[in-house]
Amino acid sequence: MIGIIGAMQIEVESIIELMNAAEIETFAHIKFYKGKINESNCVVSVCAPGKVNAAVCAQLMITKYNPEVIINVGVAGSLGSDIRIGDVVVADSVVQHDVDTTAVGDERGFISGLGLVKIPCEKDVTEKIKSATAQLNEHPHVGCVATGDQFISNKEKLRDIKNTFKAVACEMESGSIGQVCAMNSVKFAALKVISDNADEGSRMDYEKFKILAAQKISKIIAKAIFSF
Repeated sequence: MIGIIGAMQIEVESIIELMNAAEIETFAHIKFYKGKINESNCVVSVCAPGKVNAAVCAQLMITKYNPEVIINVGVAGSLGSDIRIGDVVVADSVVQHDVDTTAVGDERGFISGLGLVKIPCEKDVTEKIKSATAQLNEHPHVGCVATGDQFISNKEKLRDIKNTFKAVACEMESGSIGQVCAMNSVKFAALKVISDNADEGSRMDYEKFKILAAQKISKIIAKAIFSF
């Protein structure tokens, strides 16, 4: 079973359309679409934006459907001058930039219980996603994706996250989904498409490019699932 989680309906609706006669179940106000994509058993869900929503969705998906891997898909803001709107980002790790217990001596972003700052993504799954991306003539950026309960639209905050965590993109879900997967020993990966530059023009860019980003995500996922 392959699990796929997006924050918004637009990020996964094209993936859901790939399913044949998907079964729909609802738990904690979250819909789960279960069916087959390219003969692979899949479950797809829309968690809603934010870390708590994403974590609840991931834990429910693991508990109810027992996926071997969960892939978080969606849009993200760029943290690099060479990473442009429409570019694909494949995470090699995720971090929660708004976790801060430095006052008691921890490194910023340190996740108690796991004892980590950066949660690594599953290498074999990441390689399959990168391969699928390349087959579609995309050249993905690979690096750390930073998560926090903030829509970043400030250059100073952008520089802070980039410099502190050496992150390439930022959004609001992958870090918490990665944490839940690590706690449950479930493979995890994240695929993002850049919809904005995480600066003062982010709101305008995001609305304009999120549809394009969602279409690109569905094509990559459809291609990647062939290799599972």
